[in-house]
Amino acid sequence: MGLVRFLLAITVVINHTGPLYGLVFTDAYMAIKIFFIISGFYMALILSEKYTGPGRCRLFYTNRFLRLYPLYWVVLFLSLAVSLVFRFGLHTALLLGPWQTWLARLSPATVAALAGTNLTILGQDLLFFAHLDPANGTLAFATDALYRATPAWFFLLIPQAWTVSLELVFYMLAPWLVRRSSAFLICCIVGSLALRAWVYLEGFPFDPWKQRFFPVECGFFLCGILAYRLYARLRAVPIPRRTLWTVAALYLAGIVGYQFLPGAKGKEFYLYAATISAIPFLFLLTKKMRFDRAIGELSYPIYISHWTVIMVVEYCIGKKHLPIAALCATILFSLALNRLVADPIERYRQLRVRRRG
Repeated sequence: MGLVRFLLAITVVINHTGPLYGLVFTDAYMAIKIFFIISGFYMALILSEKYTGPGRCRLFYTNRFLRLYPLYWVVLFLSLAVSLVFRFGLHTALLLGPWQTWLARLSPATVAALAGTNLTILGQDLLFFAHLDPANGTLAFATDALYRATPAWFFLLIPQAWTVSLELVFYMLAPWLVRRSSAFLICCIVGSLALRAWVYLEGFPFDPWKQRFFPVECGFFLCGILAYRLYARLRAVPIPRRTLWTVAALYLAGIVGYQFLPGAKGKEFYLYAATISAIPFLFLLTKKMRFDRAIGELSYPIYISHWTVIMVVEYCIGKKHLPIAALCATILFSLALNRLVADPIERYRQLRVRRRG
């Protein structure tokens, strides 16, 4: 599972820099949805087996906070600091360009809203449905906001964190959702798919309506919960290790070689179905592999830091070798983030669980 998460994270990096010597793996659009499925699986797992008994919701929410926010805030602070250095030392605004251009004309409420979403993550997905009204410096909703002159997301220092905003909504609902019946979850998944089809038929822009709108994305989280329930049934079955390795190899081949698979929509649905089916086998295979867990722990810092790293690397070396240089720099930076920030907090998180147990 850790290797899958790592591959998905670097897939997003590659999609934001250009092909890595012709290889793009799957695209970022699909990688994010697979992340959502995996997130649903893990939340169902820990809420069913780890966070149980009185006070479980409070411990779950606070540990999720500790997992996401300290690392995010460190990257946010560094992104702001680096941008200020570039602004005053190298005369380029880097990530602060929109703020530099518009700050004097933004209304106080708009400044507060944009600063608040940067600081709290909450609502970052909603900024993709809004744009800046140049007449009065306020945010305005529009179905085609991303095609306006100044989309609101331009003011995000870590714009890829919109997916974390969606995750936070799911986390709020997860303790309740994991206790619902499979029939109820399937009905919700069908409803989410139906809403996605309606959005498509109504002609709403692909982005953001088909990939950043929580009601049409929540079905992927729910599929992850169903994948956990499949795992719960399979773990009592003696499955040969050779079978587990075979499933893992085939699934990883599907991710790495996705761009070479025939078809368009067909292969997209195939990979979603393969993810739901393969996750239980992958977890059975890798749950005791320390190396797999370690490499998987790089996925969040890679994802949350890569945009800033790409901007800095591109300024320094240009676009010629940007994909490989930005990827290597992001991985090295993520190793440092884990060592200095995430690992100490993770030990504290696990200590809180053990103390409660």
